[in-house]
Amino acid sequence: MNDLEKIKNLRQSTGAGFKDCNSALKESAGDIDKAIEILRIKGVAKASKKMSRDAKEGVMAVSGDVNQTSILEVNCETDFVAKNEDFINFVKELSELNNLAKSDSNKLNQSKMKNGKTVEDNLVTMIAKIGEKITLGRSKTIESNNSKNYFYLHTVVKDNLSKLAVIVSLSSNNNNEKIDLFGKQLAMHIAASPNFDDLIILGI
Repeated sequence: MNDLEKIKNLRQSTGAGFKDCNSALKESAGDIDKAIEILRIKGVAKASKKMSRDAKEGVMAVSGDVNQTSILEVNCETDFVAKNEDFINFVKELSELNNLAKSDSNKLNQSKMKNGKTVEDNLVTMIAKIGEKITLGRSKTIESNNSKNYFYLHTVVKDNLSKLAVIVSLSSNNNNEKIDLFGKQLAMHIAASPNFDDLIILGI
């Protein structure tokens, strides 16, 4: 395997940039495993430097079904990154894992993602790759067999990601289209209300 193939392999494995991969390979004398470890350590260093910054942008991600619905806030520094494809794909996978973990932050951080690495490790890699502070914010899971959940997403970024998310949980003896319509409209009405937060959960 020549140097260019090694760099390509390393970029695919770590998501790091060309220059960082080239530098790590030189430092490791061409050993890919050592280069991955070097990039991981440098990634942690880069991430640590960025954690003092403000992360006031980001998205809300909703996942689950009518009986168990989870919502997760993921913050970044700029709206530009919030629309980045890598960031979006990362958050979408996080959203599904958050629902499985029922919004337990410790379980979520230790959950394995599709690449076999933990959420915690992938977050560090994502920070190093994108170059911005990224944090996992508030999360909540509403789970009940006796109620039905409805949600509304406002200013959708993509699919189940938005700038504002509202979840309404309704308990009723009736289960019909009128209740479903009321749940959806109530969630939408709350989103349109003044002084709303970017994450609203309401149980009735």
